Amino acid sequence: MNFKTMMQNAGLPMDEQAAAEQWQAQLKEQNIQVANNSPFSPFWRTVEALITKPLVQLLNWVAQQLMPNLFIMTANRDALIEKHGPARNVFIQAGVKAQGILTFTRQDTAGENSIIAGAQIATDVLGEQVYKLTLMQDVHFAAGQSTAYALAQAQEEGAAYNLPANAYRYFIDQQEGITVTNNQDWLIKPGANTESTEHYRQRIRNVFGTAARWHINAVYKQIIASFGVPIDNIYIQTGAPRGPGTANAYIYLDIGAVPTALLGAINQHIRAAGHHGLGDDFIVYAMATTGFNVTATYKLHSQSEDIQSELTTFIQAAFRQNAAYAPNRVAHQSTFSISQLIAECHAQFSELQSIKFDIDDITAANWLPVLSSLTVTKG
Repeated sequence: MNFKTMMQNAGLPMDEQAAAEQWQAQLKEQNIQVANNSPFSPFWRTVEALITKPLVQLLNWVAQQLMPNLFIMTANRDALIEKHGPARNVFIQAGVKAQGILTFTRQDTAGENSIIAGAQIATDVLGEQVYKLTLMQDVHFAAGQSTAYALAQAQEEGAAYNLPANAYRYFIDQQEGITVTNNQDWLIKPGANTESTEHYRQRIRNVFGTAARWHINAVYKQIIASFGVPIDNIYIQTGAPRGPGTANAYIYLDIGAVPTALLGAINQHIRAAGHHGLGDDFIVYAMATTGFNVTATYKLHSQSEDIQSELTTFIQAAFRQNAAYAPNRVAHQSTFSISQLIAECHAQFSELQSIKFDIDDITAANWLPVLSSLTVTKG
């Protein structure tokens, strides 16, 4: 939206030439004669310094700063945080460090063994970054015990730490005879980035549908979004899917699978704590998934270093398995373009000569495409 053009069309002088023309028109209309009408005359230089320049600067500031920040659609981040959000009781969400349960295993079960809290567990290199967790409690193996579990927390905030099973498997300081991994559904609290401007804007706009007392879709979306789920990642199924008075919501995260603990927290808040409409039977589920076996074959320009690992990570990022790269990601009710993915691979890796996939575009309904397997080979 071009506010400057709108103001020009309304007749406001947005530059010094337009202002000078309006001054001349007003003088003529009032039948006022200026003895020295040169733009360099003392009179016009005084008008320019005291009126024209300040006026034009003020009107341009109004067009560039004030007008955009009056509207949610065009407001900048500061205006959303300081004005629009608080005015509607919607506050920006801070970043969250991921927390989850790690599994520790040893082969020799003779005697006791332990790992002290503070130990660090890391991933492979993903897009030039290693993600690390810090052990939040001691791990103790009793005599005869082969497996133990303990809580760990990401070293930094962000959804990038919501990695799939078996991603965290290296001790920074090696523990003799003990291995570590994160199993399926290991997350207790998914990590989250500080809320982006556009996600925050969407939550504020969604409030306009919650003004009434009735629990309509917008109200339930607002409740679910307060747990860190982006508005765009929520689908609500009405039409009594489980009988009269029922509705379902299906959610997914920007990175990683939806943990059972998160679903439990949301459903407890809505169902057990009474944040639902009278007679409503509303349940939140993880979005259904459909698995795809994907094979990518690539060629490199001559004398290029191999990028198999980086390509694998990049493709996995497109299927929401990591945040090491930022390609276009799969989503529900949309078409995932393989040709766009190929173009993004070329844009990311200058070493790449060609890459082919053995699948066509994926058109998803109310389900999320995921990788059942991924094979990346050099042709």
